Amino acid sequence: MRWNVVIYCPDTHILYDATLPDRKGVGGGLMARLRLAQALARQGHCVTVIAHVTRPHVHRGVTYLPLDQADRPRTADVLILGSSGGALSLEAARDLPIKASWRAVWVQGTVPIRGLDHLAFDCIIPCSNFIWHVIRRDWGLAERLAFVIYNGFPRRRGMDCLGSWLRRRHPFRLIYTSHPDKGLATALKVLDRLRTRDPRYHLWVFGGDALYGGQDTALPSAPGVTYMGTRSQPQVLRALERSAVALCLQDRLEPFGMVLTEAMHSGAIPVASPVGAYAEIVRHGWNGILVPGDHRSEEVQSEAADWIHYLTQRPDWAATLRRNARCIPWDWDTQARVWTDHWAWVLQGQGRLLKGRNCPTCEGRLLQMADGPHCGTCGLYFPYGIQG
Repeated sequence: MRWNVVIYCPDTHILYDATLPDRKGVGGGLMARLRLAQALARQGHCVTVIAHVTRPHVHRGVTYLPLDQADRPRTADVLILGSSGGALSLEAARDLPIKASWRAVWVQGTVPIRGLDHLAFDCIIPCSNFIWHVIRRDWGLAERLAFVIYNGFPRRRGMDCLGSWLRRRHPFRLIYTSHPDKGLATALKVLDRLRTRDPRYHLWVFGGDALYGGQDTALPSAPGVTYMGTRSQPQVLRALERSAVALCLQDRLEPFGMVLTEAMHSGAIPVASPVGAYAEIVRHGWNGILVPGDHRSEEVQSEAADWIHYLTQRPDWAATLRRNARCIPWDWDTQARVWTDHWAWVLQGQGRLLKGRNCPTCEGRLLQMADGPHCGTCGLYFPYGIQG
């Protein structure tokens, strides 16, 4: 079926057009909206994005309209509402003259979105099981339907050629690809520990205030560190393909963390804190390394350095982790199919049930979707299947 989809976001902290992620870095919520819209359009669906864009334009099959055109009546099969920055509010969506068969609120963070108590919608779409639990526990929305759909990553051409993929990677290069506030200070201390063992260790740093619409600020120089600032997504992905380890040590409860899945797909082994959604995406010792504890402590920084040095000394094991990490299914085309599978389930009663197994949380029916089993009742997702 060809779905008519409208994605609406009233955030005004960044004025953009659809080419922004390919020209400079942006935050995860904005990136997710653009990439999902493009993936749905690639699959033949009619997609319109109404947001704080510079002008009406069409890019990669998606129609983009400025917010001043939101008051024009229109119809759709599906309306996706989201706010991931700025005022973090959907109050402007209350009186949208859009008639849709199904209306969803797409949630990308832990902070409650204002205006949901006065907004008519059919389902909440959290970007992780972690956010599913936050919504149930902290938002006062335990009775609302929720269905977890992960964010995607861009699958890059040429990544299937394993030989060249391994040859171009620098064995002593670390990479950090988040806003500096999340954990850069820890990454620098881990690097210092590693350089006492081998001065060939060095760190590339991507990210800055420009991710959220501000201006990057200069950071002090340090031995073995190269500051790249905020760069386009293609530039970051190319750097990940040439790095051995991605440092993701932090205390922020990450709602999803596309930096993590981008690193995994690119072969930069994540060394991460088990916080927020990171703990459900990384399987310790299988496709990455999880280091529990306060990332600011010397103990955790020392343990992270030990793991990284061990990976350097054991390239066979590191290659196994990379191969396992590359098997994650959450590219944007796959995740777009999960969205459309869900629409077929809720609007047409069509879905492939997983026989002989029920949801271990609520005993509901399990749906086999493009990225694995989802519970059709409580909406939880099982990224590595049903264990036991």
